[in-house]
Amino acid sequence: MLTKKRTIWDSRRGLLLILPGILFFSLFFLYPIIYSVKLSLTDASFFNLIKGPEFIGLKNYKELIFEAKFFLPLLKTFLFILTSVPLKIIFALILSAFFNLKLVKLKQILYPVILIPWALPWFLSVMVWRGMLNVDFGIINQILQKVGLPAVNWLNGVWTSFLTYNIVEVWLTYPFVMSVILSAMQSIPDKLYESAKMDGANEWNSFKFITLPMLKKSLIWVTLIQIMASYMIFGVPFLLNKGGPARINEFLMIYGYQEAFSQGRYGYAAAFMVLVFFILSLLVFLYAKITKVNEEN
Repeated sequence: MLTKKRTIWDSRRGLLLILPGILFFSLFFLYPIIYSVKLSLTDASFFNLIKGPEFIGLKNYKELIFEAKFFLPLLKTFLFILTSVPLKIIFALILSAFFNLKLVKLKQILYPVILIPWALPWFLSVMVWRGMLNVDFGIINQILQKVGLPAVNWLNGVWTSFLTYNIVEVWLTYPFVMSVILSAMQSIPDKLYESAKMDGANEWNSFKFITLPMLKKSLIWVTLIQIMASYMIFGVPFLLNKGGPARINEFLMIYGYQEAFSQGRYGYAAAFMVLVFFILSLLVFLYAKITKVNEEN
């Protein structure tokens, strides 16, 4: 009887301990999702705040899907994923291979320097890049003009803006990706390289047949993380030129923000973000599946 009472008490005590976490989750995560779904079924906007929104069913979703307004930001976002993620992985992989070489001197000085973008506030870094890319006084255009090339309006062209998003995103993210890859490289036993060298393998063959296969799990993990991060990108394009010019480079998060706060279409923006969240949930599910398979192998 005493054991039974103690078990019940332990269960209640455990429930009390996790109750704050459940309340926090419900308040800051679950409730906003439920409210967003409810809001997406209405015509809520800045212009009917006083009289209140009316229920319109799936009209917002129909407008998004059948009028193809959802697909241009989605296409731009996936295009950004296809360009930015490989750039970040390749650049970080090259730097990791460089710092993993035993011949490289002054690693204690060079490594902290190469991590500077990670240490600086990302907001400050983006604003510095914005100044450097300015068409009139930016240092990048000054360098181009000194070598005889014309100045480029980096932030006012469709593809030049898209290129700058990639460059700045690589600058902000490569220290994290490099740290993951370099840690995995340094955990590879030296005996494998010594055996390969005795068999006549050169540096490239050792990297191709030893390093890359041993990095498989880390590369898959960091690639999936970067895919989800690129899918949710907001700060870099918004601070550079708000997804311009003329909203042509708006990614998913920027489009939803503009519709909600610039256009005042709260119900429409809520429907948009519900679709974004649905796709993100699929990506998270895919990430969990691939990670599980990767761990089993």
